[in-house]
Amino acid sequence: MHQALSIENLIAGYGRRVLLRNLCFTVPEPAFVAVIGHNGCGKTTLLRALTGQLPYEGRVSVNGQDLGAVRRPAAAGLLAHLPQRASVEFSLPVRELVVMGRFRHHRFLGAYSAADYALADAALARVGAAHLAGRDFTLLSGGEQQLVWLAQLSLQDAALCLLDEPTQQLDVYYRRRVFGLLHEWVQQEGKTVLCITHDLDNLLQLPGYLLNLSRPAPQLQVLSPELVATERAYLESEASLGPHPHA
Repeated sequence: MHQALSIENLIAGYGRRVLLRNLCFTVPEPAFVAVIGHNGCGKTTLLRALTGQLPYEGRVSVNGQDLGAVRRPAAAGLLAHLPQRASVEFSLPVRELVVMGRFRHHRFLGAYSAADYALADAALARVGAAHLAGRDFTLLSGGEQQLVWLAQLSLQDAALCLLDEPTQQLDVYYRRRVFGLLHEWVQQEGKTVLCITHDLDNLLQLPGYLLNLSRPAPQLQVLSPELVATERAYLESEASLGPHPHA
């Protein structure tokens, strides 16, 4: 059986500023992976490397397929990405934004079908946002917008979902909703979720793994309340020493 995600000797950064050096870890089965660490330790750099926005050395494979050998991983259904500050600058109905998650199933500028819209409606229902379908996306609250983005992401039907701070600036209710949905993707749809987060409180009861990129030699560890407490204490102690060495 293919490993869900394998990263071997990954090196990535910006010019001479290397933020990730010889990073290695394997996610053996579809799972939730929380990526934590100080600002500047390489969390977003990791996602940019995986999505092809940043060159890297090493090997990354998803379900046994080498990402470096695939011209357009998103179009191939290998990965989907929700950046930290996803936004829409113009008026757009929610349903139209969500159905765009079906892009890889269409030719360029091809019209979406009734079946596509039915899938979009189902995706909105799954995240508890069916009542927002006809609303203007730009007029929604931050929490409502994030649920809509998650509905669109789920329609991309990707093996690996990459999310950068999906609960940032959300209230307690929406934070729990988002993490609950990500857990459902793993359990019910067999997706692997790589999620950058500073929200350690909502990791306490989640199954999956944790990767602390602020550690000198980051390793994938099984999530548990005890581990979260240990890594929280580590981050706080490092922060008290001043600027992080990677920053």
